[in-house]
Amino acid sequence: MPVTNDGWPDAFGFGLGGSGPCYILWVEDGSSAHAAGLRPGDQILEVEGRPVSSLTCEALTKLGQECLNVPPSIGVISRVQYVEVPKKKQEEVGLTLGDGRPLVVVSVTPGSPASYAGVRTGDLLLEINEVPVTDLAEATRTISSCEDDVLRLGLLCIGRRQRHSRVYSASGSRSETTSQAQRLKAQEFHRKLDEVLGDHPDLKEKVFALLKQYAQERKVDRLAYMLPMILTEESQHRLINNIR
Repeated sequence: MPVTNDGWPDAFGFGLGGSGPCYILWVEDGSSAHAAGLRPGDQILEVEGRPVSSLTCEALTKLGQECLNVPPSIGVISRVQYVEVPKKKQEEVGLTLGDGRPLVVVSVTPGSPASYAGVRTGDLLLEINEVPVTDLAEATRTISSCEDDVLRLGLLCIGRRQRHSRVYSASGSRSETTSQAQRLKAQEFHRKLDEVLGDHPDLKEKVFALLKQYAQERKVDRLAYMLPMILTEESQHRLINNIR
């Protein structure tokens, strides 16, 4: 790990994008950023306890490089939005991807399954069926060869569409209420919690107690430190990515 913040964030294994708020666009496997739980699609909320949602990437980078702690502590929230694209065998979903870090949707065919599901030109593709994707050829191959009835895409929508949480359905209808999106996200988290910790009610109680304490104190470092102490088994580690 670097001994100074001069090369932050790239030197710590992640890159930023956006013009306020700023988002994590890529994270190198095995880097200190990856070990800390940062993931593509995270929005930077605070640096060393200071709110930074209104800062440009240039200003945020300057702030991070001037921090005394190495690396600076940051608070994030995932802004990955999931859309379900109905897909039949041999049917084109109607989107074209361009190379980049991350991959970008360069065009969407009007009236296509992708269009009705809410995919838009300029969206950044981070996941396919909950698997991170970074390689253009691999992503294109995965989409075309998928035999499932539904293709689940994890997108980061920087700009106008990111201002409100949106939930898209395969029929093309959408909801733009933050409360509904938060409710759906909470329901999904509870489902995964039951799935992973269903036989460990004591661990579930500890997780909820820790989250309640975090909501009151907003101490990101404590949350990041305590979660691995509670969720010690490898099968439980996937919950940590959902508790951000």
